[in-house]
Amino acid sequence: MLMMEKVSLLKLNENAKYRDLPTEIQTHLTSPNTNREKFGMIFAILFMLDICCLIPLIVNEIRPFTFATLPLILIVHIWSLIALFKRLDKYKNSHSFLIYSGCSFAVISYSFFIVSIKRAFFVYGLNWIFIAISLLTYCIVMIGFIRYYLIEFPNYKRKKTKSLSWTTNLLTIAPAAGYIIAQFLFRFSDSVIDTVMSMVALFGACLFCYVAVKFIHQYFFIKANQNIINKRLKKDSNRELDQSNKRNNS
Repeated sequence: MLMMEKVSLLKLNENAKYRDLPTEIQTHLTSPNTNREKFGMIFAILFMLDICCLIPLIVNEIRPFTFATLPLILIVHIWSLIALFKRLDKYKNSHSFLIYSGCSFAVISYSFFIVSIKRAFFVYGLNWIFIAISLLTYCIVMIGFIRYYLIEFPNYKRKKTKSLSWTTNLLTIAPAAGYIIAQFLFRFSDSVIDTVMSMVALFGACLFCYVAVKFIHQYFFIKANQNIINKRLKKDSNRELDQSNKRNNS
């Protein structure tokens, strides 16, 4: 029963035609097929995971924080080496690349969250209230993103509203607000700087959580709606065959 409900949240109407779907859903039904996505992903791992997360976790080493992330980071790097040598022009590889991207961004998001807790640890010590508030914020944002992709996104017939959702507002306003606050607070003590950097890392965790949910959902969304994709591919193949026959006859 649970599996049937899960599929229904991912599956579009059986009679839906690819050409009638909104652009955002058509894009979501398309797997990456060029090396640009592959090398973009490698860059994201090297910069966001290694430079922005791994280095802060190793510097002033506090072992629990390092051990909480290092195994996952190693797995992502091994997986990245495997993905680097796979050709994305093969459908099976391009589809599996989505789950690799989603899991990698999930590890990046989790690592940013641990960096946020570590930054706060330097200021407040082992403050369970701060950790609980940060974890609650992270979980609420994650649930919001999951809910959007499972419930709102597949409903392509919904009325489009001009007002942005609270998550979009957060992602739009937070960078500018964070920069202004940081410029003001950097004049003060190191403890204030660590607090601000902890908040920035928490925002990064929420941002990359969105990216992770998007890629993971895309993987299962394509899998659940393979019939629509197959119809489109068959139609494109027939069109190309007809054009080829016309050229040969002429």
